[in-house]
This record gives sequence, structure tokens and C-alpha cells, in this order.
Amino acid sequence: MDKETQFKEIVEARGDGKMVSLSSHPLPGEYVITSIQAGNLRGERGWGFYIGYVVQVRKQAGAFGSDMILLRHPDGTLMRHENQSFYRMRPDWEEKAKALFNEGITPEMEDYTQPYTLGNGEYPETGAIIEPNNNGPEPDNSPMASITITHGDGSKTVEVC
Repeated sequence: MDKETQFKEIVEARGDGKMVSLSSHPLPGEYVITSIQAGNLRGERGWGFYIGYVVQVRKQAGAFGSDMILLRHPDGTLMRHENQSFYRMRPDWEEKAKALFNEGITPEMEDYTQPYTLGNGEYPETGAIIEPNNNGPEPDNSPMASITITHGDGSKTVEVC
């Protein structure tokens, strides 16, 4: 079975794990599976981007005041996830996931004495859990959707959701 098929199998098993409470966050070093991702619903960008271990938690720094979670993915990519829910892996799935990470990509290789940044070297933060501060980018709190209501007289009202 190729790696992509194995990633998909692990992602599809996420319901076997325990969802991380929305009032909490996964912990640095913890292996997780994300819930659905915009633009990657069917693995278009790769199933491996659903799997990773937590590198850094930036509390309330994400969209809509959610926690921003930096995940290290199996190929070594460090990616931020915000306004996202996560599933903890059962131990047997975690072992399967660890085996799919590129060599040397483990929580033990992370260096918390050096800052992690958000693309292009911006917004450096040093440490595993960062308390709320004003050092990050302005969160995107734009509406998720809008509804245009056309009234009988031809006038329109836009409702933002």
C-alpha cells in the first residue's frame, strides 16, 4: 500500500479517536488528525496534511479567536491550523502514522529555544504554548457567508452569517 493510501486510511479512522474539546487544545508533541480542511476535502492537496504532531499552540491567535496550532506534517512541513478541530489518535493508529513520517521528523527534533514563524519569517514566537498577545497577524474574522434576500418590491437585504 502506498503512503497516500495509508494516510487516507488513518484520516478515515479519525472517528476511532477522541475529539479534542473545543474549550481545549492538543498539546505540543501530540500526534493528531485534523477535521475537514477547506480546499482539501477529498485529499486534493494530500491526505498527509491531515496528520501531524503539534509543535506550537498560540492561544486565541487564530480566526474568530480560536487557537492557532502549528502542526509538523509527515513530510516535515510546518503549517498553521486555525478555527480547526482535532482528533487524538488511538495508540495503534499513532504508531502507523509515526511510521509514515520522513526520517528524523519527530517531536524530539523540535528546538524550542528557536522561534517559530508564520511564513516568510514573520511573527516569531519562542516556546511551545504562547499565551494571548498582540504579536501575531490580524485574524481573518470575515463572515463565512452572506445571504441576499430579494423582497417583493424588488429591494434587497444582505444578511451576514
